[in-house]
Order: sequence, then structure tokens, then C-alpha cells
Amino acid sequence: MGQQVKLLHSVHRSGLDGVLKTGLRASSAFAGLSLEMRRGVVYCWLRKEDDKMSSGGERPDHIYLEVTVDQDCCLVADMDLISAAMMYHQDSGGKPRNPEASRLLAEAYQATSVPLREYQPGMFFTPEVLVKGDIAPDCIKVISDESR
Repeated sequence: MGQQVKLLHSVHRSGLDGVLKTGLRASSAFAGLSLEMRRGVVYCWLRKEDDKMSSGGERPDHIYLEVTVDQDCCLVADMDLISAAMMYHQDSGGKPRNPEASRLLAEAYQATSVPLREYQPGMFFTPEVLVKGDIAPDCIKVISDESR
């Protein structure tokens, strides 16, 4: 077992009780891009500012959790690359469907990813941490929820 690290995860307020009871379940988001590295992971952040999904902590409908996980289960990748790959894959965000552009961006995302222990601040504009496997409830702590 490797060194334990603390990361952030944001969850919609409506799902908080379930997460605290059952933990965070690994998902296979963006399976359409056929990237094994994105299968069976929980997506986390190093800092709130990196979380573009919930606007870096500015959305009141999201709550931040501190998760403690094994560093050896973590990979850091550039979320901007996978986001662009998905836009070309899905014909969204003003990008026309372009399978070749999607494939190349997904390959760059995979090729530039690094284990968390090798990550250096500033390597990616929007670093996302892919944590392999589920995260148990006893490894989760609410760090921002003024209404609880």
C-alpha cells in the first residue's frame, strides 16, 4: 500500500447522503472514447479551482468532499484534452463531429497523463485525478456544506 493522499471530489447536494452511506462508486464515464484509463475510476481534484465541472466551488448545489486514497491508485491527466476529445466525439460545444480529432486528442490525453507521485504543479491547466476503484465511506469527509 502506498502513501495516503487527500484529494477533493464535488458531489451534487442531492446525492450527499447516499455518498456518505455507500461511498463513491467508480464509473466508466466517456467509455465511448475507448480509454481503459477512464474505466472504473472516481474523478477527483487537487484543488477546488481545478474543478471546472462545478465551477471551482462557486455552485451552491455542489458540496466538496475530502477523500483519502492510496497515491498508487491515482493518475493525473489534462481534463482540457479529454473535454475537447468529447466535444469532437459528440458533435457538441460548437465542435463538428470529427472522429479523427477526437481520437488524437484522446491519445494525447492518455500519453501525457502521469502517476500522481510524478505530477508537478502547472503540468496541466486543468488537472483531474483519476482514482482507480471505489472510495469507501470511511475515507470521505465533508469539507464544505454550510447547511448541514
